[in-house]
Amino acid sequence: MALGHLISLLSMSMVSSAQNYTQDLENPTGFPPCDALVSAGLSNRILTASSEEYEPRIQSWWSTNTRQHPWCLFQPRTTQEVSTAISTLEKAGGGAGDWHIAIRSGGHGWPGSNNVLKGVTIDLGNMNNSWYDTEHKLASIEPGAYWRDIYFNLLDKYNVTVTGGRDGDVGVGGFLLGGRDLLLLWYERIWVRHPNAQEYPDLFKALKGGGPNFGIVTRFDVEAMPAVDLAYGHNVVSLDHSDEIVDNVLDFTENVAERPHDHMFVLYEHSPEMNGTIILSVTTNTQGDMNTTSFDGVREIPALSSSWDKMSLAVAANASQVSSGYSSAGSTLTFLSSPSILRHAADLHTNLVNRLTTLLGADNFLSSIILQPMPTLYSDISASKGGSMLPPFPSNAVMWTGGVGVSGSDAQLAIAETEFLAMTAELERAAKDDGVLLELRYMNYAHPGQDPLGSYGESKLEFMKKVAEEVDPGGFWQGRVPGGFKLSRTG
Repeated sequence: MALGHLISLLSMSMVSSAQNYTQDLENPTGFPPCDALVSAGLSNRILTASSEEYEPRIQSWWSTNTRQHPWCLFQPRTTQEVSTAISTLEKAGGGAGDWHIAIRSGGHGWPGSNNVLKGVTIDLGNMNNSWYDTEHKLASIEPGAYWRDIYFNLLDKYNVTVTGGRDGDVGVGGFLLGGRDLLLLWYERIWVRHPNAQEYPDLFKALKGGGPNFGIVTRFDVEAMPAVDLAYGHNVVSLDHSDEIVDNVLDFTENVAERPHDHMFVLYEHSPEMNGTIILSVTTNTQGDMNTTSFDGVREIPALSSSWDKMSLAVAANASQVSSGYSSAGSTLTFLSSPSILRHAADLHTNLVNRLTTLLGADNFLSSIILQPMPTLYSDISASKGGSMLPPFPSNAVMWTGGVGVSGSDAQLAIAETEFLAMTAELERAAKDDGVLLELRYMNYAHPGQDPLGSYGESKLEFMKKVAEEVDPGGFWQGRVPGGFKLSRTG
């Protein structure tokens, strides 16, 4: 991965505001930062609550409790417009006022991470293009695109694909800056080039897992590969087979180096649409090998439903969408491979379901946990290509991610989140007592009370702080853009 453009306070272009824009907002909005953008000639990129398109866009945020209503949405289409906006907002009000800026890519994340109530949300959704350089075999991707659209566009126009998110409705920018070099891809072992690493090596490295601490990346250059249909499948089994599923997750984790094109993860899910809790195993072979034996153990378990087909990455991502329409909360932990802690995690989830059924009613919440193999192969490959901020695994590991959602009131969400975090704390305590707890808290899944940046280790934390000081000596990205995990709040 290489960075095409990074808008930071040191590199941004201080362009003139005398540009040829159609002035859609003829009168002041009354909101100082929004009026500053109007004065800079960006009025036709601004939505206020009176705009017809404003509320539908707010409703496109994934979780209902993240659908805050900023004073205005700024929707740039070019890197220069982003640069103009940042230089304008940096000077607006001389730093005074209790207002802030948020940056949205795909709209996932917890409340306040990519939206703001008082201030301006820079919504990158119109910067959603992708294209392919046949000479250098590089795909260029803008940050506001959803992965499903990237995959379809590159497949249809160029018959190539790239490494990226599994879930099609996840946005590019937040996913890549959260540590994509190491985690959550189907094509884990594909090698990427980074031509910008020679020009800004420290910044380039810090961005891989450093999140929203250094600026706005307006283009990512990623090595592309010929598109090959995946072998892709689901197996759904009842909760009675939990122990067998855990055994298969651990067996796969220990042996993935022998079959590096195979990948899997497991989801335990309770929702109002289901009669009890089900376990879903998602399996794939990135070379389209329908005869791989890596998932034989999973297929031997009596299934409620199953599938195993060939399809493009675009179709697979489109079929894997993250549920929306709920207010939600989540967190994540990472363990060394251990059957006892994974079984304990499954038991704790069952206890959570029972507890929330009593408190909220069975039809008023959903809950889930995900078990994802994290073999040392993945961090070894990342290290061989320059590494990222995420720490390497000392031995094979499993990432645990959990979440709850409610369709009702804020009071119901508060109950669900309280019970869920109590479960997380108990799981963390048990893992620590067993000696299998790892420090890593993956940023894109972490609860706002967790410290993913600190989980990278002291040396990497200090490295990121040094880079942030170099590119943003005034602390603009720490103070005026407070959303997300920030270096200024990490010890």
